[in-house]
Amino acid sequence: MVKAYVDEQNQTVFLCPHCGFERRFDASPFKNKKKTLTVKCKCGNSTEMEIEFRKQFRKKVELFGSCVIKKTQKKCEMIVKDLSFKGIGLEFLHIYKKYMADIEVGDLLEVDFKLDNKKEDQITKRCIVRLKLPNHIGAEFDDENFSKQLGFYLM
Repeated sequence: MVKAYVDEQNQTVFLCPHCGFERRFDASPFKNKKKTLTVKCKCGNSTEMEIEFRKQFRKKVELFGSCVIKKTQKKCEMIVKDLSFKGIGLEFLHIYKKYMADIEVGDLLEVDFKLDNKKEDQITKRCIVRLKLPNHIGAEFDDENFSKQLGFYLM
């Protein structure tokens, strides 16, 4: 699979791994949608292409914690699936999946989880839901307070 990063003007480049053909195109129609495409090159070969809009490194993790949906005050158990300096990707444990119906893009959550580092640092952050998929929530941290523990963990 080919990974392509999007610039400030929402432009990206497809580079065929088979023939070297290069084409620049507008990636904005793919924002907040499926980010993996199958591109057929003029050489006749098809290539899987992942479009990456993120500006920050995102670390894949599996950290257990809890989440409070601020507008309903419902608390549920979750698994943090990925982390960056600016946000979090999470999934609810099976028993709490029913709470997904209560969440909309723009809602506030408070997440609380332990890092799997030596100190098992506790992280508690408010965040805003930016992406809601059937089994996944992407959220942006709501505060500008940089967590040193999170920073060291992501290095």
